[in-house]
Amino acid sequence: MNNGLTAERMVNSFPLALQKDPKMVALAHSIANVLEQRLDEIDLGQIYTRIDQLPEDLLDILAKDFAVDWYDRSYTLEEKRKTIKGSFYVHRHRGTKAAVEKAISAIYPNPEVLEWFEYGGNPYHFKLRITVDFATLNQTKHQQVLQKISCYKNLRSHLDGVVYSIESKAVKPYIAAAPCSVSMSITVRLPRITRKGVAP
Repeated sequence: MNNGLTAERMVNSFPLALQKDPKMVALAHSIANVLEQRLDEIDLGQIYTRIDQLPEDLLDILAKDFAVDWYDRSYTLEEKRKTIKGSFYVHRHRGTKAAVEKAISAIYPNPEVLEWFEYGGNPYHFKLRITVDFATLNQTKHQQVLQKISCYKNLRSHLDGVVYSIESKAVKPYIAAAPCSVSMSITVRLPRITRKGVAP
């Protein structure tokens, strides 16, 4: 916060020869008076430390400036803030398992990348496991997950699928001859993407 902005401090920052010049002192007073009236706008310049307080329209601009390729304007305000804060880490670790998990965590907390050797898949393949509340699972978010994966996975790696593990106290599916459960697993199969488009 800029609460120490005064004409006297501005004059004191001038070289000694200009501090005695009446025109420069008058200029310092004029500038300080204008800036004092716009302290809220000056505080908007403190970007990195204030991401949690910045307005939504400024977050949209920052996403473009910071080259957050996986950013979506349809995200909730909280998802936008998480995405921008995590973008610096993701850019530094692009192409790694950690970058994919960090990018997805803006939408769903605690995603887990399973590498091919962990589930008996083909070399350089992986799956993504996400634990979600039933109410938060929808097609739009799934498309956002796929977009983030394609932006930040290693180019040689191939996604076998996204496994959503749904946990919700509101949803209690009945399974015959088995106790009621509050969790279930859904595997979403993905289309194969080629240079010409999406293959069936």
